[in-house]
Amino acid sequence: MKIASYNIQNLFHRHKSFRDHSLSHNVKQWVAELDDLMSRADKSPNDLDRVRELSFLLGFDQVDMHQYGTLRSRNGELYLKQGVQGREPKAGTGSLWNGWLALQTVPVPLRSQQHKAKTILEVGADILFLQEVEDGASLVEFHDVFLKSADALAEPEIHVFEGNEAKGRNLGILLRNGYHLQGFVTHRYVRGAKGRLLFPLDCQEYHIVSASGEGLVAIMAQFSKSNEDDRRNQARAVADMYMGLRGNGHRDIVVCGTFYDPSFADTLAPLLRETDLHTASRHPEFMADYDLDGHAHYHSMTAYRKGVNLKQQDYLLVSPSLWERTIVAGLHRKGIWPGNQGKWPVYPTMQKAGHAASEHPLLWLEAKL
Repeated sequence: MKIASYNIQNLFHRHKSFRDHSLSHNVKQWVAELDDLMSRADKSPNDLDRVRELSFLLGFDQVDMHQYGTLRSRNGELYLKQGVQGREPKAGTGSLWNGWLALQTVPVPLRSQQHKAKTILEVGADILFLQEVEDGASLVEFHDVFLKSADALAEPEIHVFEGNEAKGRNLGILLRNGYHLQGFVTHRYVRGAKGRLLFPLDCQEYHIVSASGEGLVAIMAQFSKSNEDDRRNQARAVADMYMGLRGNGHRDIVVCGTFYDPSFADTLAPLLRETDLHTASRHPEFMADYDLDGHAHYHSMTAYRKGVNLKQQDYLLVSPSLWERTIVAGLHRKGIWPGNQGKWPVYPTMQKAGHAASEHPLLWLEAKL
């Protein structure tokens, strides 16, 4: 049985608020100021003068009289190019073209989609937990387009359950080789001390059975990225859920997700140090592509381990009974663009940051039933 967890950072389109924008800081300020001025019902003469200045700075005064324009994709963003550019395919009643454009999202580049699929196929997990999936239809389509032709993921069960956020970052699960989702529990309405929803996306509990009847329970969550107190409270809540499952007689339990802190952080102490959970990256047979150029002997504070100097924020944790039967574990990061973090083996077709599968590694482990 191979289990994996992967923050895939969306499949086909991603909300624009999660993407790095190419605009400079000054341009962003000018746009925000112009938006504020234009929203005012009564504009003073000074306001109108400032609108003219900002229009000039942003290039709005360069009016083009072309009747048509051509949409182009550049670095995952859409741009309108003036005029008709050559022999372009056109949408019309005779073409049966049916298209849509989600204005609040930007498309994920095809090369990035391919690297996401390649990462999943190379690991070939029987149970794959996914974070940040748009919706169920997108995951089914992603499987049919990129995974279905491979025997490694033939006809799986595919589930995506909507969470608290309306920006397309839901939790999903792919099951194959006879594994079946028998039960599902959502903890999305768990509230903190101040009455706010504790989990920004969701915390979900899956009850899974194999073809031969063995049971497994998994908890998947995504913690707050910006608030340490929230992360500590979320870790405590997940730890309580885990201990509750243990108290009800469940032995084989998985806890996974993106927790946004390294293992030594105090925020994760309730989960990592006050329970008996074991992390896959500490297994003696842990496998990973180690850093290049002499960095394999280096160990940064927030790294997964020596020679795997990638900031630790994703986790795959298992209960003692499952840990005892774990044969091997690993981390797959060929689809991550190194940037300034260091160097490690990546896919030859990944030539820039926009081609990256995700900013997160895929964590996996293999255990005996």
